[in-house]
Amino acid sequence: MQNIDASSEPARIGQWRQLIDILAQNPRDFAGELVAKGLVNAHALGRTLDVNERLAGVHALAGRIRSAPLVQLLAGDVPAIAAAAIFGADLSDTEWSELVPELPVRARGFLRSRSDLGQKTRLALSNWSGADFRIAGTIAPTVETAIPEIAPSGEIGAIVRRIEQWRKDREAGDSPRLPLGDDFVDSELAPPSEISFETDDNGTIIWVDDVPRGAVVGVDIARAAYDDGPGPDAYGAAAFRQRMPLENARMRLRGSLLVDGDWRVNAAPFFDPLTGRFRGYRGIMRRPRLYEKPEAGAAGEEWRRQRGEGMQQVVHELRTPLGAIAGFAEIIEQQLFGPVTEEYRQMAGAILADAQRLLAGFEDLSVASRLDAGNFEVEPGVTDCRWLANRLAERLESVSEENRIVLNLAIADPVRAFAIDRAMAERIFSRFLSAVMMGCDEGESLNGRFKTEPGISTCNLFQLELPAKLKQCSDDQLFGTDPSFNEFETSVDTSSPLLGLGFSLRLVRNLARKAGGDLRFQKESLVLAIPAVQDGDMDFRDIGGD
Repeated sequence: MQNIDASSEPARIGQWRQLIDILAQNPRDFAGELVAKGLVNAHALGRTLDVNERLAGVHALAGRIRSAPLVQLLAGDVPAIAAAAIFGADLSDTEWSELVPELPVRARGFLRSRSDLGQKTRLALSNWSGADFRIAGTIAPTVETAIPEIAPSGEIGAIVRRIEQWRKDREAGDSPRLPLGDDFVDSELAPPSEISFETDDNGTIIWVDDVPRGAVVGVDIARAAYDDGPGPDAYGAAAFRQRMPLENARMRLRGSLLVDGDWRVNAAPFFDPLTGRFRGYRGIMRRPRLYEKPEAGAAGEEWRRQRGEGMQQVVHELRTPLGAIAGFAEIIEQQLFGPVTEEYRQMAGAILADAQRLLAGFEDLSVASRLDAGNFEVEPGVTDCRWLANRLAERLESVSEENRIVLNLAIADPVRAFAIDRAMAERIFSRFLSAVMMGCDEGESLNGRFKTEPGISTCNLFQLELPAKLKQCSDDQLFGTDPSFNEFETSVDTSSPLLGLGFSLRLVRNLARKAGGDLRFQKESLVLAIPAVQDGDMDFRDIGGD
């Protein structure tokens, strides 16, 4: 590496181009001190040249820059030169990943635009996204016309030594984790307990709500997490590939300390309503509960099992005497042991109605505890949509008549059969409708519509327009997770849910997810998705039905 000859501008241009051409070769064949001296000379010469001359020199090396230290030096120049260096470099996946922490924020942005990045580089960029996308304050616009001032020999020599040390660490199998300090956390923000998100059709998260975007946006749920990087577990990645709902899939985030750590994901695929094309996933991430944490292990599963068995025992002890009371009340009401007065018959009828309502509530508790303990199984079967609509109309007739509610069920014809058995379908939809009826005013209409949504995993959707009282409620209020929300009083009919709106909707959502579907809030409506029978292509036209 020769010293600088600044006698004329053409000489400086020629020397600078020769110097960066030599440095662009693989620097592992050069001594570290020579590389450092060459970088110092290139920096000094570059400061004496016009931006256009430097840019032309970098463009001339497109595809031949195999030196990570040179890429770092050029990445600190003006944006056009930094971009030309990033896109013209030919580094290995490991070299890129090791260089990521040393690149300026803007240069990492250029690197993200490359389509040929390896897994290690994508992981490194993802780990730094929490810093790169954080808005630190108002930034005054500046016009850059020269290479920024740096301490030449000291910093560049340190860069070379650091890269050499990384190589040694990698060969020894001790790769350090990229640094992300506490400086990237806004102390005024409270750590979120839930994160709403949406992905594109490739599985990349493109939208999040009220959390640092850089730590979440760009994370890929289609591929299992690599080493200690962000991403889902193998179950979540497999569910994405099969376009199946994600139910409590494990997820890991990195970056901002507000979201760093383990999460659980519940999400469902969504499709274009006109073409049936898969568009991505929508869902939420939540922090794992105590028994779900890895350190809980078998103890957590045992705790869940014991809690479920305990609830089952309580329900059994309550249901047994209540069943006997209901039986004697029915005997009196039907005068099976002899005639009784009308007054006693009315009292027995009221007792029977209350007992049946309590039994229905106990059954809901039993199902909820079995779902929570993980021992509730969905029986295979097929349920015709028209049969289900007629059955629901019959079962809920007493509720609608008593409260003067008009229940309208429409069908977008043709519609496929549900891929669940009749008992399960009737349980899910009757609980769903009776729960929402609690929020209806007298004389109000409740409109629901069945339709088949085509796609890779075809499902039936039931969209139920919320009554006026519930239209302004949030998701937390509807599902009973907002303690400040006062639910509406229930009907005395035995078909009305005993345990309230929030519990009933959560139960319906859990049953739907167990069957491979979901229940979600959408634009003043609740949409219940249940898998449909896969029976080939269909043409769709929307008509009303009973």
